[in-house]
Amino acid sequence: MTSSPQSRRPLSSRPLARRAPEGLGIPEAAVLALAERLAAQGLDPHALLVARHGEVAFETAWAPYRLERPALVYSASKTYTALAIGFLADEGRLGLDDSAGLHVGEANPHGITVRHLLTMNTGHSAAQIERIGADPLILLREEPAFAPGTHFAYNSPATHTLSAIVTALTGEPLTAYLRPRLLDPLGIGERWMSPYGGIEHGASGFHLTVDDLARTAIMLNARGVVDGVQVAPAWYVEEMSRPWSETAAFDGPAAATGEVNDWALGYGYQVWRGRHGFRLDGAAGQFGLVLPEHDLVIAYQGATLDTQATLRAFWAFVAAVEVADAAGGADVAGGADAAGRADAGVADAAVSARRVERDTWAARDRLLAADPFDGAALHDRADGDGWTLVLPGVGSVPVDTFWQEVSVTGPALEDAPAATHLRLATRGERRDDGAALVHLVDTTSPHRVIVSRDGDGTVHAG
Repeated sequence: MTSSPQSRRPLSSRPLARRAPEGLGIPEAAVLALAERLAAQGLDPHALLVARHGEVAFETAWAPYRLERPALVYSASKTYTALAIGFLADEGRLGLDDSAGLHVGEANPHGITVRHLLTMNTGHSAAQIERIGADPLILLREEPAFAPGTHFAYNSPATHTLSAIVTALTGEPLTAYLRPRLLDPLGIGERWMSPYGGIEHGASGFHLTVDDLARTAIMLNARGVVDGVQVAPAWYVEEMSRPWSETAAFDGPAAATGEVNDWALGYGYQVWRGRHGFRLDGAAGQFGLVLPEHDLVIAYQGATLDTQATLRAFWAFVAAVEVADAAGGADVAGGADAAGRADAGVADAAVSARRVERDTWAARDRLLAADPFDGAALHDRADGDGWTLVLPGVGSVPVDTFWQEVSVTGPALEDAPAATHLRLATRGERRDDGAALVHLVDTTSPHRVIVSRDGDGTVHAG
């Protein structure tokens, strides 16, 4: 079975509308402070977009990342899988309380439903989930430690099972099914989701831009409407944002003493509830925050182990917006004037502050390698200006004292696009004591390798 032509909706290729922050009731100082805080606290920001009332108030990227380049968003992918299930339900092709086994040809002796998968309430313990792996059939066969529907545990195999259901019912990969229903109407271009076990992962592996995340969050904030057209089913968007699962006992990112933990406030259909609204949420800080009470969206890509600190920075920004709202809004007159000039194709207000070039290198001394490894080597180049970095599994790459892009060829991955290279960026510096520091960034993921060489020649990598 394939998607019907009747389900196709027009492609929305329109750029998101843009307006100066004050024109949207956002103090410009608050959004600039947010960008500064993310960098200054060593949270390794890569891209940030803030929108209100469906219009972009601020966007920026930190080199070597670029706004237009898709990068891995990890578990933010899960929300797209949930939306595919919503389309199937709205089309009458499944029910949320159907047996999950019904759609993948499995007996399902423990009564796990599609809704149990969506809410990560299959009843399996965290230890069981780690052992199960991603095979949907193993998930359904394994007797859960708790009755389905009574126990939350973070469950990527459940999401992978949802992707398997989409493909079983439609004959299409998850993203192909979503293309005419969601991705085209949102204006999301050709993107790649990693395959696993012969189907798209569903739980991870989607490569998106910060603009893609923002468009999705704006649509969810509008209860499924895009450009005045109902794209995602309104009933489903409302349902997916409810706290279906209790997560107070979830062992997630640590909160500060006395602080509300943003992973303890409930889980919907593949979205997390938060102090404000709900969010798409991926490892290391890939976020799409939907804040209906403020008609506000924050889309973000970064890399940190302290993702609670990233959300803490967002909440400080939201508090500043609340203060401005309570006071009657930001400098609306100045903002409205800037917005008018922007709409006329003229640079808007405070362009020098908002479009300043930002660079992850500026916070290099705050970024620490989390997983040390052996086998790296750093050689001085003959001209004395740069280095050759040798990494296991990557090979030799050039490094200079400025960001440069490097392509490393290798074998194509199974079921992957035709491209057979890594897209990397490198930069380094010499220290006064003869030491050297080098970063190698995979700009299609959140990750970087940090290599340092001591004055005595000892190399550290992680």
